[in-house]
Amino acid sequence: MFSAVINVFGHILQILYGITEKLGVPNYGLAIIMMTVFIKIVLFPLTRKQTVAMAKMQEIQPEVQRIQKRYKDNPQKSQEEMMKVYKEHNVNPASGCLPLLIQLPILIALFRTLQSFFDPVRHPPFVDLDKASFLWVPNLGSPDPGFTLPIDIFHIPSIHIPYILPILVALGTFFQQYVAMRASKSSGAPGSAQQTQKVMLYFMPLFIGYISRTFPAGLALYWVFYSILGIIEQLAIRSHSRVVKEEAGTK
Repeated sequence: MFSAVINVFGHILQILYGITEKLGVPNYGLAIIMMTVFIKIVLFPLTRKQTVAMAKMQEIQPEVQRIQKRYKDNPQKSQEEMMKVYKEHNVNPASGCLPLLIQLPILIALFRTLQSFFDPVRHPPFVDLDKASFLWVPNLGSPDPGFTLPIDIFHIPSIHIPYILPILVALGTFFQQYVAMRASKSSGAPGSAQQTQKVMLYFMPLFIGYISRTFPAGLALYWVFYSILGIIEQLAIRSHSRVVKEEAGTK
């Protein structure tokens, strides 16, 4: 089943590469960026649903807190009463996790796809390895080797800058979470949620940036542009916050 998904991803990537050929700029890096945009568009309805669900959760938060305070010595009763409130307001607390749950299999499938897609021995016969480089990266199926900056200052012939894409991954993850945290804070999310987001704001980018050192460079490239598109998406949703609140039933 999973191998079939990997095969589908490989053919989609090859189709998008064909589009870059027709545009006169054949490159798999551009094809990966196009795939990122495509996936983001496909997942946008889920992101929209997640935003509305968060708005609904924020609307009923005072009522939930009253229940938690009232039944603080009876967790089971507290849970029952909160479930009644969720049902009354048609809220599913787990719906906010849906985009993440879908995104994880995509990342795994893309990781496995890129490992074999650009492998000198295992790559599919239709792959043109001469177009597998992107900017300073010689092969998008291998980790980012970094960039060597040729200089001639103070008898230093060159400077090697390692982990460029992993650093961009960390920065992209940080700013995407920062924008999301600001949106949550401005919309009145509970303090506990804001505190959790604040911790994750610094921990998650460092963790993702660290492990992306071993990612295929193509996956790191995907992550960077996915974060950039996520930031744009969040800003667009915030600019239409009134529409979102009306859809969620908030005032």
